[in-house]
This record gives sequence, structure tokens and C-alpha cells, in this order.
Amino acid sequence: MVKTLEIFGNYIDGKIDKDGEETTLLSPIDGSEFGKLYLADEEKTKAAIDSAESAFRKWSMTTLNQRQEILSKLLSIVEEKADRYAWLESANTGRTLRQSTFMDVTIAIEHIRYFATTTEFVESRTIEHPEYPGTKGIVQYRPFGVVGGVAPWNVPLLMAVWKIMPALLTGNTVVLKPSHFTPATAFELAKDLSAAGLPPGVLNVVTGEGSVVGTTLSRSEKIKVLSFTGSTATGKRVSREAGGTLKKILMELGGKSPNIVLSDADLDKAAKGVLFGIFLHSGQLCESGSRLLVHDDIKERLLSRIKFYMERMKPGNPLDMETDIGAITTREQRRKIEELYNRGLEEGAKLFFSHNLGTGVPEGGFYFPPTVFSDVSSTMDIAREEIFGPVLTVTDFHSDGEAADIANGSKYGLAAGIWSNSTSRATGLANRIDSGTVWINDYHMISAAAPRGGYKESGIGRELGLDGIMEYTQTRHLFYGSDENALGEIARGLVVSDHD
Repeated sequence: MVKTLEIFGNYIDGKIDKDGEETTLLSPIDGSEFGKLYLADEEKTKAAIDSAESAFRKWSMTTLNQRQEILSKLLSIVEEKADRYAWLESANTGRTLRQSTFMDVTIAIEHIRYFATTTEFVESRTIEHPEYPGTKGIVQYRPFGVVGGVAPWNVPLLMAVWKIMPALLTGNTVVLKPSHFTPATAFELAKDLSAAGLPPGVLNVVTGEGSVVGTTLSRSEKIKVLSFTGSTATGKRVSREAGGTLKKILMELGGKSPNIVLSDADLDKAAKGVLFGIFLHSGQLCESGSRLLVHDDIKERLLSRIKFYMERMKPGNPLDMETDIGAITTREQRRKIEELYNRGLEEGAKLFFSHNLGTGVPEGGFYFPPTVFSDVSSTMDIAREEIFGPVLTVTDFHSDGEAADIANGSKYGLAAGIWSNSTSRATGLANRIDSGTVWINDYHMISAAAPRGGYKESGIGRELGLDGIMEYTQTRHLFYGSDENALGEIARGLVVSDHD
């Protein structure tokens, strides 16, 4: 790639810090050097936490309107720099530029807009006490303090927006750890928040190995809320590390989401939706529809349509707006995908289709062909384990009840899709599926106003929407006594009497 080498220093107390171990960032597009990154150590992470703690008191006293004004200024900056954000996201993650432009950056802008303009969140409400006539109370929704955010490598811009914006909106300060593989857009966002008027220390961004930076955030008594997105295995380890601190933990973890096509579905629409569900960002999304469950009456016809569209997916340089197939973000992840692919073959799954990338992708890049396994039983590892890559498994069913049983047979419960021409039938099935999001005749449509999170081993807590905002608040009750409250006088008389 012919671009100026990007340099990323940690962002602490409003300043860019380029002191620390230097590491090279390789672009998964062609394996070329994309940038330089300075890794934070435990001491630097603690400095970022201390900076956020020092900034908290003053920031928490700002008004909701003042905080939203800063987010509104950020919105204008990001809109103006949309092309820059899209390029950074694609060059750093290997995602196609078309997807970064029309999905990641577009959604990020709309989600910043939501937090900058929402009227759903209010900082207090008035209540009456039914036991004590004449009295009133104020229930306040107050910030916790310092929020630690640990983000994965797959969708760094959206992860940064989802972890920073609601925390700032509610008056918290933040220490964000983006992945040391894909830190580019998180650092860009931090700089732009500063330009929008965010005071020093309110947001700090440090990146490095999870065993160093992540563990320091988990164990710190000064971190009051920890928001983590990543694998279920890592999430369990984070919980153990944070266990002695009594901090609030929010987690969005792994998924093995079913995309269910019922017998009355529009097959052409369903085929496109299934492919979108699994191959967006090369399957490297927690909610990717990696399990296709299809009614046996329509299985062959649906697979025929899927193959028809897969043959037309265009490989190429992801920075070309015409390219359909992106890269795998890290070399390590490509290796994991290959291991599970080979295990599928060993287990007896039928290789229905694998796209021949040939010489169509840049040499030196990290790529894996879009792949479909058919005749997959629910007991196979490829149907149970999160592959986190462009691999779709196909399992058939005979009844809606059987589809629900197969869908719920996973330890995960992040998302699901249902395709049917009957809204009532689809809704009935959706109500039987254990997952945090169910799309009906659609997939991957994430709304800033809707809560997002998982059931079972897919997570704890919610992101986005009012539910996600409230996760960053703690309630306080102010009780206002009144002379009209006769019961109050009686209660005090239980201890202090006016009689001699």
C-alpha cells in the first residue's frame, strides 16, 4: 500500500505518548508494514487510570447538555473525515473498503449521533412515596467513576464508539484498551474527541498485550466498571481477574448464531441474507450467522441459490471498491480458521462450496476462501465451536420445533435470524430462541436505540439503547421530608419522645 506510515502512541491525559516498546503493524491486505505502535506496560496503564480518576470529579459535574455538545462536535468532525476513517479501518483490519465505508463508518456516525442527541436518557426522575403522604423523592442516575473498556480486533471503530460514548454521556471517565492488532481508528477517535473539546484525562487510550494492559484494568480497584468484548474463554479469565474488586462487569462474548430458513421463505432473499449474515467482514463478527438451519423441503433449492451468488463474489484488493471478499485480520486467526476447517473435513462434513481465490487477492495477505459445509450434524465441532471466519455450516430440520431445539442446542445465545413469509410464524419461532437479538427477514441490522447483548455464554449486560446507557449509571435516592408527613413524626417518636 502506498501510504505514509501511521504512527500510534498511547493517549494519556490529553497527550500522545510515544514512549514504550515499539512494534510493527502489518496490514492483512498484503502483509506490508502499515504502521508503528508503542505498547503500553503496567505502569503506563496505571498512569492512564490515575489520569481518568483525577478528571472524574470535574467531568461528572458537567451537565448532560454540555456532554452532548461535545459529542455533537465530534459527530461533525467524524462526518468530515469519513473517508479517512474508512481507509484506516480497512487498511488495519483487511475489511473491504466498501464495507468500511457503507457499514462501519456509516453506522459509527449514526451511533455517535444517537448518543449526541438522545432524549431517552434523563439524569433524574421525581417519585412519590406511597407510605409517606406529602413527601417526594428524586431518583438520580449517577456515574460510577472510571470505566475500563477492552475492545477486540474485529470492528475497532464501532467497538470504540460503543464503549466510549455511553460512558462519557453518563458522566464517567474512560480508559480504553483497543486491540494491539487494530488500534488505528480508536486513536483517531481519541484525537478527534480532544479537538471537539473533551478535557484532558476524561478519555485515555492505551494498547498492548491483554495479559499486561487488560489484566491491569481488570485488577485495578480504581476501575469501577469494566466493559469487555471478546471470546468467552477470555471473558471468563477477565471475570476471575476482576473478581476481588467488586467492580461491575459488562461482557459481550462469543457466538454461534443460527440463521434459520423456514419452508415458506423467499429463497432468493434468504440466500442473500444468509451470505450477508456469514460473509460480512469475512465472518469475523460475534453475531455472524455461522449456522444455516434450513427446512429439508427447500434445502437443495436454497443451496443452489447460495452457490449461484457465491460464485459471483469478487476477490481482489480490499481497498478496491469493487472487491467483495476481504482479508482475515490476523495471521493467527487465519490459522485457527484453517484448523477448524480441517477438523470439519475429518468429522465427515461435506464440502459443498469453497470459493477459489486463486491469484485474485494481493500476495502476502491473510485470506481464507468463503466456504460452505453441508450435511453437518449438531455434534460436530464446526457446528459447536466459534470459527470466527468465512465458514458456514448447513444443518437441515423438519419442523419449526426441531429448528428451535437445534438453535438452542448451543452454549451461545448472541443472535439469530429467521426467514419466512409469515410474520406470525417467524415471531412464534423467535420467541422460542434463547438469544439477545433475533432478526426476522434481515441480519446484522444493529440499531443504536436497541439493546445488544447475549444469553448464556454470550455475555452479561447490554450495549446500545437506553438499556446500554443505564449500564453505566448507579441510582441514588434523595428523600425530601415534609411537615405533612404524620407518619414521619410517629416514626421519630419511636426513639425520641416529646413527653417528660
